[in-house]
Amino acid sequence: MNFPSRRLLVPLLLGIAVVLGAALPSWRAKAASTGVDAVAQPVQLKYEGTLWLEAHFRRPHEVRSFHSEATYTADGHGRARLDLTQWAQGDSIRVPETFLVVGDSVFHRDEPEGSWELLAGERKRVERLQTMAGIPSELGRLARSHGRAGGVDFMFDGPRFVYMERSAHPRLGDVVDSVAYTYEGSERTAKELLVVVHERDSQWRLIQHPVGPASSAFPESLLQSPAAFELPTTVDSLVAEPKIVPLAPGLWAAEMEDIDSRSMIVEFSNYLAVIEFAVGSANGERLVDSAHRKWPKKPVRYALFSHYHPHYLGGVRAMIAEDATVITTPGNEAFVREISTLPFESKPDRLARTPRRLKIRTFADRFELADSTNRLVAINYGERSQHTDEFVVFWFPRAKLLFETELGWFRVNGKLRASRRAAPLLAWIGEQKLDVDRIVQSWPMRGNDASVTRAQLEDLVKAAKR
Repeated sequence: MNFPSRRLLVPLLLGIAVVLGAALPSWRAKAASTGVDAVAQPVQLKYEGTLWLEAHFRRPHEVRSFHSEATYTADGHGRARLDLTQWAQGDSIRVPETFLVVGDSVFHRDEPEGSWELLAGERKRVERLQTMAGIPSELGRLARSHGRAGGVDFMFDGPRFVYMERSAHPRLGDVVDSVAYTYEGSERTAKELLVVVHERDSQWRLIQHPVGPASSAFPESLLQSPAAFELPTTVDSLVAEPKIVPLAPGLWAAEMEDIDSRSMIVEFSNYLAVIEFAVGSANGERLVDSAHRKWPKKPVRYALFSHYHPHYLGGVRAMIAEDATVITTPGNEAFVREISTLPFESKPDRLARTPRRLKIRTFADRFELADSTNRLVAINYGERSQHTDEFVVFWFPRAKLLFETELGWFRVNGKLRASRRAAPLLAWIGEQKLDVDRIVQSWPMRGNDASVTRAQLEDLVKAAKR
């Protein structure tokens, strides 16, 4: 699911005072009394609830709510399925997505007639947990298979059974994904289900309540492996070094095909500035190392980013570890400070291994770096981005170049097209009287042109209107 944060997990964990350290057989006995370790048998359970999602919204920690309907199905022998529909208030179209676990394989499709995709890596772990979350016996199976190894724990807090998976998030550090069932009296069906998950670019919590009794009457075909499916896609593999490409005197693109991202390195007389650092600490560190190899005598002194979304801010801890000053707009300051203090204990990044004090400066409208060799002007484009409330673009007057992300163009079936955000950007460049001949774009990078002239983008906008 591509739909919040650690702070949303706090209310769940505050009430948990006792972690059972007993042997696994003792846990099984307790679990059986609550229905967690029920006798393996086919079962289908339906829930309704609310999803609270923190994702690619307009400001840091913005959370939006969605209605949710879920049907969980399992045969009791290792096959499980989740049909999930989520929608915002007022939406008229509701399309279910499906997750399917068959043995060790986990599949996903976006819509009933869509193609299946085989999942791998972190997506596989997260979606397996999500698929089994609605049926206590299936989650019990998962708990038994993991035992207390590999960052997995299970505990009881009065009438509540909690299952937790700890993991090292590339951007958030040590996180806990969890499922909690709350029971009432001697009832064997949980009255409430709470799922908390941290995905690559989003965090969410889902509170659900059962609708009707459990059923064992469903077509066996629901749990069959798909006859055809797409192989897993590689995400954030970091398999190659950034490719440093000249753009103009003193301006360099750091192209990272493996994560579909382009950063910019700005060279001044005695130092460097880095713009955009995607995904997480590992990539930020890779970017810094590449800069050191090319410019061994020039430190990375400044770090700037367009907006707070993970594909641009995710590697900021590497810049802080480098002792660079982070330059941003006021609405992002608290968020950057929070990121700088996140715990990275299970898989320490450089900032965790060698802590440094955060250096940060904010600007409302414009910020400038300049010396005899180069000039960088960061401008808050703001709400006109149609993306976030604070959104920075970067103008280089001496090169007559503008660096931006997500605003300009993309390719469809090999043909270059203007995005819906391109026309407002061009209008704004004119209003600001910026001397711009060429525009360079950070994302999307794969299969896309790195830059176009201003005239080319104007022609693309005209073509889109025809």
